[in-house]
Amino acid sequence: MTRAGRPIGDPHGRMTAEAIADVVTRIAAAAELDGRWTGHSLRRGFATAARRAGAQLERIGRHGGWADGSAALLGYLEEGDRWTDNPVTGL
Repeated sequence: MTRAGRPIGDPHGRMTAEAIADVVTRIAAAAELDGRWTGHSLRRGFATAARRAGAQLERIGRHGGWADGSAALLGYLEEGDRWTDNPVTGL
């Protein structure tokens, strides 16, 4: 946010990708989190959390702006615990 209380962003008042990345990076540093944090951390976290909660890949992809059947979406999903997230559980 600017000192006047407006979002940092483009002329239409939307935050730019750079502004989002800056906010995420600063908050992660202030929280003393290890690793590299960017605006894409939000997309990755959303995709992973939604999948772990049982959301269908198609719905996750459409909400996040990925094309149906996107290989890029699969790259955003973090592996979970091999026992609790095991695909053969319940077979």
